[in-house]
Amino acid sequence: MKLGYQQGDRLAYWWIDNYVDVTPDQEPPTREAIARFFAWHRKAQLPEIANLLQQAKADVRQQVTPAMVERFQDASQRLARQSFEYAMPDMADMLLMLTPEQIHRMEKKFAEGNAKYRKKFLNSNPAEREAARFDKVMDYAKLVYGNFSNEQEKAIRTAMAPVVQNAEERYAERVARQQEWLKMVRFVQATQPPKAQVIDLLRRFRNYWQNPPGKHAVSHDATSNAGIALTVAIANMTTPQQRAHAEERFQKWIDDTHALMREKAHGPVQSAATN
Repeated sequence: MKLGYQQGDRLAYWWIDNYVDVTPDQEPPTREAIARFFAWHRKAQLPEIANLLQQAKADVRQQVTPAMVERFQDASQRLARQSFEYAMPDMADMLLMLTPEQIHRMEKKFAEGNAKYRKKFLNSNPAEREAARFDKVMDYAKLVYGNFSNEQEKAIRTAMAPVVQNAEERYAERVARQQEWLKMVRFVQATQPPKAQVIDLLRRFRNYWQNPPGKHAVSHDATSNAGIALTVAIANMTTPQQRAHAEERFQKWIDDTHALMREKAHGPVQSAATN
């Protein structure tokens, strides 16, 4: 966690460049915006993340309930909303700089990612589709709790059935979200509206992301409920040794977070809203 966060500005720039192929003129303001975000995040959100991890460490010691997972999920989403809100002025500047060629590259990258997703999680072979989802679930489970017995893994396969069944709906929601984003980006590039209007569009997109309309709202809720139920099932089948492993893991993340908070932030620290 610590190493990843320390390289976060470089990884964020690489990710943006991969999607739009940043031009030489766009590179300085893009790097400055990323530096601003991490300086703000280190000060404003790392303390809250540390508190959230501390609560998770306490929760894994006991019988886990859906309400516990929902609280953790709600807190995580609140932090994500705050991050998005802070970044919107810089994001608006970035969208106003994009060219039609860069938007086309973005659309192409979405299509490539969707093809990989379909191949892995929407495989026509039910057994392979289940295996792909199981591997992903176990990656997260082992990260927190360590190794699982064969009996536990069988129980997890059974418990994750609703998650596998929602795969088509999850993919449809993913594609709809991408199309909504591309629609907004194309509108901004074509009309070059005032920055305040772009920020408003970004806020609407954030609301769409977290509260999709119509049939996607039903899919979103079903996916969330299935994920919560699976998280609870895994937590409550763990042994005392596995829970001790989870406590140790959370403590290491807490220690990393506190160490990052003590480090001196690099880059500009003024509010993004002042740009």
